[in-house]
Amino acid sequence: MDLSKEHVKIIDPSEELFKIVDKYIEMIHKILPESKITLVGSLAVPMCGKEEFDLLVEVKNIKQSQLLIESKSKGRFGIGPIVDDVGYCRSKKKFGIICEIHFLKKGHPKIKQCLGLVKKLKLNSKILNQYENLKRSLDGSTEEKYKKEKNKFLNENNLV
Repeated sequence: MDLSKEHVKIIDPSEELFKIVDKYIEMIHKILPESKITLVGSLAVPMCGKEEFDLLVEVKNIKQSQLLIESKSKGRFGIGPIVDDVGYCRSKKKFGIICEIHFLKKGHPKIKQCLGLVKKLKLNSKILNQYENLKRSLDGSTEEKYKKEKNKFLNENNLV
């Protein structure tokens, strides 16, 4: 299935979503007890976003961590690629939302980038509102268009 042609659904943060996030964090922590797990992305702000949330998981060995998550999550996660020393695992759409895990080694520059974006959005309500309006305007668009417009906004506003 070509995910770039899938259509995006924008959702708002809710108490129910945060309970689901907590379930995933608890599950990952049981599988990888030495890891540091941080919610990043839209729900970390919190703000509207796609029907998924992102967890940044700091580990010693990316490939081994991916394999453990895949094997011990009862088929919930599939292994994604390792790109620029970042490993990915993506859950099935359980509980109506997808969990995207970003595996990184401690000190990886993407950690600072992800946490910095969340901080910048929390501190600037004007940019946050513009970003949410953009995301809402992309509801129903293709994943490809969503990513393109999101990245354009982040670059134009020096958020990455």
